[in-house]
Amino acid sequence: MHKIIDVRCRLTTPEAGEYFRDRLKRRGRYAMIEAYADGTPEGFFQEIGKYEITTAVSVSGQSPDLKIGGRPQGKRTTSNDVMAKMQKEYWGRFIGVAGIDTGNVIHDSMQELERSHKLGLRAVFIEPGRSPKCDLDDRRLWPFYERVQALDMTLIPQTSGLWGGLSIDFAHPRHLEPIAEDFPNLRILAGHACYPYVREAIIVAARHPNIWLSPDMYLVQMGTDDWVKAVNGNFFGLQDQFLFGTGYPAIPLKPYMEEFWKLPWKPEVLPKILYKNALRCFKLEDDPTFKTMYS
Repeated sequence: MHKIIDVRCRLTTPEAGEYFRDRLKRRGRYAMIEAYADGTPEGFFQEIGKYEITTAVSVSGQSPDLKIGGRPQGKRTTSNDVMAKMQKEYWGRFIGVAGIDTGNVIHDSMQELERSHKLGLRAVFIEPGRSPKCDLDDRRLWPFYERVQALDMTLIPQTSGLWGGLSIDFAHPRHLEPIAEDFPNLRILAGHACYPYVREAIIVAARHPNIWLSPDMYLVQMGTDDWVKAVNGNFFGLQDQFLFGTGYPAIPLKPYMEEFWKLPWKPEVLPKILYKNALRCFKLEDDPTFKTMYS
């Protein structure tokens, strides 16, 4: 029996799951997500619990639509109030992540950041590649990063080469370096781990201990051998900066988990990547609930 903190496991209830529900319907994969048919938090926890996921980190987001290759990606609309309510009701089993539009289209980013913090949310998800269509290291974002650091929240920037912005370069890990350097106390979790820049991401994390990497669903695509070799060999200390994630419900859990457990992980690395690193990344090591769950 394992204990797992899934750092990319989005809530599937109607008020939170619209973005991925629509994408899955277009791809004909909607029926593969059991929790959508149920539509309740209980159904969500029941499905992820089948795969030993004990805590879900719901990186859902609020961002305007973006067309890539002429194809609309859809607008993210998950309310931060929903995230905070779920977190309060299911503390320990659910970590809500504030979705912030740094382009100030959906809301004023600084005001929403402050409001989300007051709601109790301890992590922030941003997609500057969508809005305002800039790189992560654009200096216009420096006041935002400064405030996230001051509030002691974890920053989760979108770093997917597939869907992170109009150019694949939005995902390059070089854009994380100036942030990590100028804000050394800011905990940065690179969502999708800068895919497809696998080796570059490993080296950037080696250079900056405040950068964590979670390739989630991309772990079992191209670059798998690099990830496993680097983690098992503890290259540059990566064992302490690598986090488990799935990408659910963008992908079904069953095939992903089957592939994950087929990988030749050294037994001693599993507690680190399955939950210990996540506890540090979200600063939860001393929280009484999490200490009991993951003692």
